[in-house]
Amino acid sequence: MARATLWLQRWLRGANTMLGLVRTLFIAVLVPWPVYSLWALYGAGWMAVAGSASALLLTGWLCLGYRRQRFPAWSWIAEGACVCVIAASSGYAAIGLCFKWVNFRGLYGPRREKYLAAAVLAVIAVLSMRVSEVEPADAVPLLCTGLVSLVVTHMLAEGCSVRDRSAHRKRTLALAGSGLVASATRAEAMEVTTTAALRMDQAVSAVVILTIARPALRVAAAAGRLGAETSGLVTELARLPAEIRAALRPGGYVTVDGAAAAEAVDLLRLPRNAVVAVAPMSSGEAVFGMLVLALEQPPADDLAEAVTALADRAALTLDQLLSRTRLSIVVEHSADALILAGEAGAIRFVNPAAAALLGCRSSELLGRSVWQLMNDDDAAKLRAAESAPGPPMALQCRIRGHDGAAWAEVEAKMKYVTEHDGSRSIVFTAHDVSERQRLELELRHAQKLESVGRLAAGIAHEINTPIQFVGDNLRFLDSAFADLGRMCAAYRELLAAGPEPGAAEEARRRIDDTADEIDLEFVLEEAPAAVAQALEGIGRVAHIVRAMKAFGHPGTEEKSTADLNEAIRNTLVVAANEIKFVADVETDYGDLPLVKCHLGDINQVVLNLVVNAAHAIGSADRGRGTIRVSTRLDDGCAVIEVADTGTGVAPEIADRLFDPFFTTKEVGSGTGQGLAMVRTLVADRHGGTIDFTSVVGEGTVFTVRLPLADDDDLRADPAEAVDVG
Repeated sequence: MARATLWLQRWLRGANTMLGLVRTLFIAVLVPWPVYSLWALYGAGWMAVAGSASALLLTGWLCLGYRRQRFPAWSWIAEGACVCVIAASSGYAAIGLCFKWVNFRGLYGPRREKYLAAAVLAVIAVLSMRVSEVEPADAVPLLCTGLVSLVVTHMLAEGCSVRDRSAHRKRTLALAGSGLVASATRAEAMEVTTTAALRMDQAVSAVVILTIARPALRVAAAAGRLGAETSGLVTELARLPAEIRAALRPGGYVTVDGAAAAEAVDLLRLPRNAVVAVAPMSSGEAVFGMLVLALEQPPADDLAEAVTALADRAALTLDQLLSRTRLSIVVEHSADALILAGEAGAIRFVNPAAAALLGCRSSELLGRSVWQLMNDDDAAKLRAAESAPGPPMALQCRIRGHDGAAWAEVEAKMKYVTEHDGSRSIVFTAHDVSERQRLELELRHAQKLESVGRLAAGIAHEINTPIQFVGDNLRFLDSAFADLGRMCAAYRELLAAGPEPGAAEEARRRIDDTADEIDLEFVLEEAPAAVAQALEGIGRVAHIVRAMKAFGHPGTEEKSTADLNEAIRNTLVVAANEIKFVADVETDYGDLPLVKCHLGDINQVVLNLVVNAAHAIGSADRGRGTIRVSTRLDDGCAVIEVADTGTGVAPEIADRLFDPFFTTKEVGSGTGQGLAMVRTLVADRHGGTIDFTSVVGEGTVFTVRLPLADDDDLRADPAEAVDVG
């Protein structure tokens, strides 16, 4: 059964086209007529043998030609002879066979064969009149009817062929479209395009795809009957025929023949072809290539629509693949970590930067949940930021590839996106900021040391004063101890004199003289005071050194608890010489708990505010002013206020006061970085706020608010954090 089905499929292989269906219908009607002729020839003598043989031969030949879907041109003569024998031997009982045969055979062969067919019909009519004595009144109408049938079937075959060729091109374009969609590389897309172009028409012998990089023209792909040098050929665009260059515009198309076609195939190293069809390949308004078809003869139908459609589809696919390739290059070589995950979090793709940051191979990360890579608290922050209106903000997060591995500090963004199939995915991007944080820490430390450097002369003066009176007191003690040594020597002489009255008296006299000479009472009275003053001076120097050490300490990236009041005292000591010549400092320290902060940052903030206040008072030129530094608790925040009696801030520059590089000082005396850095340290590093109020001519009050508890403390124990405030 299966073998019979396969045989039937092979037998009807031409029936999948309109022309094939028509031919199948005609052969189905034609085959019974020779059988009818055999019945009519029964018992007719030797003519029956010839007629039967002709009927069987004609039937077999027509079925064989149907199966092969072609007949040789000469077969019209042989078939006509068989029809004559069958008709004559049957007494013209099978005359209808002539019309069925003409109708079926008219569906095969080009137009020139139809002229031969008409001649064969004319010969049959003449023979019927001369040999079989058929009346002209019968033969001529039959001949005319046969010729009309021949013309009608030829037109029917032509119409079906046109329709079949159009359907074939549509199927070819459809297959090419699906192939282009499935193409993963430009080479695959070009192979699909050249294969489809070769199937556009039987006359197409070669297909070439060229890319244009003005002024160069390069063969990117080729198929069919090519020359030895066609593949990879590079030539100049200007060498193309003018007709082809004029068609290189979006939507253009041209078919050239004659000298222009010969010039084109010679340029592309192709064998000689009669016609060349060219369709440009463009992206937007830019033509980046062209599709060239070489045809051995002019096509049976106009190929413009089909070829331009194929060129447009191929151009779109090649442009998309180029964009995809470029995007892939960007993603693969991006320094930022890129992760694509499903809506539930299952990772679908990671780029090499993400694998390197997480210390894993890409294959190890695929299928894992993206949420497993993040700290739980940071994941919650990212979800909240993504659901907030506006574009997602970059947040500082901690990620790691394995449990127990060290957290990597990154700035991350997360975005839900809808893909073309309607599914939602997560795009997670992260930028490693550990090195930047290290550099920022070093920079802040350098800025603090720079501040100390600017104040170095004043600090040296502050240390020099106590050192001087320590030195004076030590020199006094040095001379005092020398005098006391002389006094002790006199007493030793008295002890050595013994009981002799004269010697003892002389010794006592020298003791009195020495006591008067060294002013013993003064030495005994001032020596303890000198020691106390020296110790006081040393303590003052130690205090300045401790303040400098505390101020200049680089600190760490981790926050630690600190006494803000003590930090402010140390900062005021460092800045004392900058302040004391222009203002008096008043302090009002509130009762503050230990605050979790970056202590070095707070030192820098207070120093900048105090120095700015001193400069503002100096600029006011109203004599000695006052700087008041105070601290207090307010609504869960530690508040630091620095007030001055300086010039104040004009309303027109108030909005720019914290902008980088903005300064009201003269060129060379200010960088404009002080207050900008203050805002960064307070807002970005501590989550606090800084603001100011000012009255022109009276002064300015800067207010810094620092949260008593950072985000980690609030997450760990919210109730405790509120109680502290």
